[in-house]
Amino acid sequence: MYDLIIIGGGVAGMTAAVYAKRAGMSVLVIEKAGFGGQVALTSVIENYPSYQQIEGFELAQNIKSQIDALGVESVSSDVTELRKDGEIFAVVTTVSEYQSKTVIIANGVKRRELHIEGEDRLRGRGISWCAVCDGGFFRKKKVAVIGAGNSALGDAIYLSNICEQVYLIYRREHPTASKSYLDKLSSIDNITLMPRHIPLSFGGEKRVTSLKLKNIDTDEVKDIEVSGVFEAIGLIPDNDLFSSLVKLDESGYILTDDEMRTSTEGLFAAGDTRRKSLRQIVTACSDGAIAATSAHHYLNR
Repeated sequence: MYDLIIIGGGVAGMTAAVYAKRAGMSVLVIEKAGFGGQVALTSVIENYPSYQQIEGFELAQNIKSQIDALGVESVSSDVTELRKDGEIFAVVTTVSEYQSKTVIIANGVKRRELHIEGEDRLRGRGISWCAVCDGGFFRKKKVAVIGAGNSALGDAIYLSNICEQVYLIYRREHPTASKSYLDKLSSIDNITLMPRHIPLSFGGEKRVTSLKLKNIDTDEVKDIEVSGVFEAIGLIPDNDLFSSLVKLDESGYILTDDEMRTSTEGLFAAGDTRRKSLRQIVTACSDGAIAATSAHHYLNR
């Protein structure tokens, strides 16, 4: 029996683990993929206090090392069920079942997909959602990045150092990324901007060989020859598993109060999984710290 189980080992979840362990709680962190979440998939971070610049994977590893040094238990497994039996929570995974007095849901978000022809067939065969993870497979090749925000431009800039040519494709007139990304983009020769275009389908049998695009102003359709395509079109919550215990907004994000409390006593949520106005590393840290403190107060009420 744990005092606290944290579902998700991203920045919010690991920060919660730091605060909970330092408060004397017994803590288990369950992470289904890699510790660090979206941060670990980010090439370079430049807006986190104390670091002028740091790779996302390095920051994630730093936090993981911190919780390990504190003695926080962690397991790699996929949560399949969360229920509350009386005052006790049961967290069921693909490996085992764990019990806890409190739970923090910090499962983050998942990458949005295009849902166009060829995506399912070529998933992992040239289609990727992580430039940092898979960029090395496309060294000196032509690739495309889909998206107009910070993540998309960050991916394009990262890939420009590896790939021969990077096409940045987005439906808007101009990218929506912050000025710092736009300033960097303007000085890179091997990134080709393709505004007002949308992807229609992926070409290739065993691997991606091309991407079919449509100009939404002229209706012109054309194929570009690429070996890889990186989708960076946004993030969506994945909270159906918890819908019987928490209230969700119309987009599927968990509703909490300022203390990270959900509609079920003893159950808290932190990070990108909950409804909030700003999803950044610093706000994930804040959420995690507040959620752990609230869980501690709940146990000592």
